[in-house]
Amino acid sequence: METDTTSTSAVAEAQARIDDKVALLRLPICALLTRRNALLPVSRLPPDVLANIFLCQAHSFYQDHGYSRTSGAPPWANVLYTCHHWRDVALSCPSLWSFLFVSSPRWTEELLSRTKMVPLRIRVDVGCSTQEEMIFFEKVTTDVTRIQDLSLKFPRSLAEGFFSKLSTPAPLLHTLRLFVTKSGAESVLIPDTLFNRDTPALRTLELYRCHISWCSPTLTGLTILRLRDIASSSQPTVTELLAMLRHMPDLVHLYLENALSSAEHILASQHYLLSECVDLPQLLRLAVVAPFSAVVVFLSNVIVPSKTELRICCRHDTEFTETYTPLYPLLEQRFNTTSDVGPVIRTLNIKTTEPDVGIVLSTSERDCDVPFYSMHGHRQLHEDWDRGIPLKLDIEFEAVALKCRHRLMGDICGTIPLVHLRTIAHFATTDMWGPVPSWFFEVTFGNHQELRFIKLIRLHMDDWVPALSPGLCQDELSLKSTADIFAPALAELQVTAVTFEYNCRRRRECGACDGSAWCLHEALARRKAKGYALKKLVITGSSYVSNTQVQELRRVVDEVDWDGYTEASSDTSSSIDGEDAF
Repeated sequence: METDTTSTSAVAEAQARIDDKVALLRLPICALLTRRNALLPVSRLPPDVLANIFLCQAHSFYQDHGYSRTSGAPPWANVLYTCHHWRDVALSCPSLWSFLFVSSPRWTEELLSRTKMVPLRIRVDVGCSTQEEMIFFEKVTTDVTRIQDLSLKFPRSLAEGFFSKLSTPAPLLHTLRLFVTKSGAESVLIPDTLFNRDTPALRTLELYRCHISWCSPTLTGLTILRLRDIASSSQPTVTELLAMLRHMPDLVHLYLENALSSAEHILASQHYLLSECVDLPQLLRLAVVAPFSAVVVFLSNVIVPSKTELRICCRHDTEFTETYTPLYPLLEQRFNTTSDVGPVIRTLNIKTTEPDVGIVLSTSERDCDVPFYSMHGHRQLHEDWDRGIPLKLDIEFEAVALKCRHRLMGDICGTIPLVHLRTIAHFATTDMWGPVPSWFFEVTFGNHQELRFIKLIRLHMDDWVPALSPGLCQDELSLKSTADIFAPALAELQVTAVTFEYNCRRRRECGACDGSAWCLHEALARRKAKGYALKKLVITGSSYVSNTQVQELRRVVDEVDWDGYTEASSDTSSSIDGEDAF
């Protein structure tokens, strides 16, 4: 046993001596590897360039996940463990650690110490009202004078406590976002004591379910203003809003979402101009979700550049009249084609739902995948800025009789100058609108000489087929019709998820058509006979289309793409595939 113990001790001593020698060799090897890594391109980036890359990563996370919470270091702290050079650059950049969100007290202290004295960016979500979040908020707001960006989400019950800790001047505050998560019937009133009314650098103000005095000096010199979901009793009138905007000549973004009270009494008076119009020469984005009367009166009293992108949602007023004529001159003036600086509209998207209609204009051709605004959410309103969408318009037709809706929609489309229109995409999400009158498409779009592409989704084909060839399905089917051809430059038609009738029953009424594949073939045959042959037809997910019918369509269209989908009952399938299909 003694021999074994002595042997084990000797082995351990030998291993220790070897480890010491390995350590002595490892140090110069590490030094050589460090010198070698320093020659790599990424290691030769100037420290200021590398710091900016780190800042971009931190800013991106802060924008997307700033309200999240963590018990450890922020994700961008991983750069500390890459190499000595990156660690030195990161630790010597105080701004990298100025993006603050809820974390453990230890890391909060560490991050604050690394920021030195640079301005702070703070985001806090205390919807759960946990002790850790409250401790974090109290810690990071100890020195309000350092706060540059402050975003708070909090329930109504905690509003008073939050505001009491923000009663001293904030000379560096540039961005303020206040989001009340549970407001109740009334909006939360922000007291005049907030920051002692001393925020000279404030440029961005976003208020959700809360409001301030609409004559507050805080509403001065802003470049971005967003008011959202303000309780009706606290919403500003159009007159109050215009008075506010006179103090914001450099406004770039203006978002008013369920934050503007009705102006029915002004609209009824026929005197829309309240005073001298407010000029907003720098405005790039304007979003308004408000009662129809408020939208019309507001737009009538502001002057915005032609480059301004508009997102407009007109909600119905309490005492609604079935006329939208006050909106027409505003749209016509906005897109006046006599101006060389206005946008050139290439694509018109139409969505018919219940109880509203959506219209989206695009300056790009075949831009048919633009999301429409949703009455039940705000995402679609803001996800496609700066991509050539000069107008998104949504109008509630809840109080309008069904028979009047198509006329109103046609008037709206006919009011907007669309001389260079090349694409129409028409989406229907419900059958509650019923069939569209045959005159609608002929009158509204028939004279567009540059129209080349039409996309139809979930529509009644008896709506569109008569428009493709005026006079179809009448008693006389002569090809010598003198009617003007619809969209003479039309080259491609796509139909998706439409239901064709399996047979055509011609009627004596003008323009009557059951929308069968026979009718579509006849309309396209007429176009070809007159020298306006369609170059491409795409049919997908549509019922009552057979292989025989597709073969016949290929006789009058250069290229026909069909996915092979058909849905016909057993008693009609023979009629569809029979020799007398056409």
